[in-house]
Amino acid sequence: MDHARNAFALPPTLLFLALVSLACPSPRVHPRAWEEVERGYRYLADGDLERAEVAFAHALEFNEDTPEALNGAGIVLRRRGRLDEARRAFEHAVKVAPDFAEGFVNLGELRLARGDDRGAEDAFREALRVDPDLVVARLDLGRALLHRGRACADPACHAAAWAAARREYLHLLEARPDVPEAHHDLAFIDYESGAFARAAASYGRAAELLPSYAEAHHGACIALARLGRCEEAAAACRRCLEASPGSARCEQSLRAALACAP
Repeated sequence: MDHARNAFALPPTLLFLALVSLACPSPRVHPRAWEEVERGYRYLADGDLERAEVAFAHALEFNEDTPEALNGAGIVLRRRGRLDEARRAFEHAVKVAPDFAEGFVNLGELRLARGDDRGAEDAFREALRVDPDLVVARLDLGRALLHRGRACADPACHAAAWAAARREYLHLLEARPDVPEAHHDLAFIDYESGAFARAAASYGRAAELLPSYAEAHHGACIALARLGRCEEAAAACRRCLEASPGSARCEQSLRAALACAP
């Protein structure tokens, strides 16, 4: 049976970047600049980095301190792998707008990608100081703490980091009980601590919320197998294969679940 650690394989560089909610024009942005900012984020959503870069640059010609445009430019640079330039853009954005939560999230993600774990956690906490309900900030903080805990050689360090991560996920679910990644990561912590029944329930909830979430189905499979609920485990692994056809882990775990079934 695959070890659950394989069900959580999220490197720091794959934490979430935060886009900006553009429901209302920002009062601190020139109206024409705001039009370009809106276009820039639409281009980002479509994957058109070239036009996004131009739109954000055009917005910054109106005011080089426009935080939403700096953040957008930073995301473009981040996606192109130009990390130093991206960091400067995010740092500029939060310097001119200390209430800009999304800018702190993106700065934190970048710091984590550069190996600055503590700096990343500080940035995520700054984002949550501004907006305690910002899902991406809470989720990224939880995952940063998980990564730190996994890197700890000292069991006390590991336990403290994971306890802090668990608390962040529970905070997140207070605000948004429908976030599948939070249920998945809580399940991972529970599985690693031997709480297999709780892990199976949380993996199942994540998969229910997002049926295409192959990692959640796989986690449910291995947790259920640990409980001796082999037929349910096999069904979860089959759902994993439906979500991720040909997955070697899902196939291996399915064979193990079938072998343990009566």
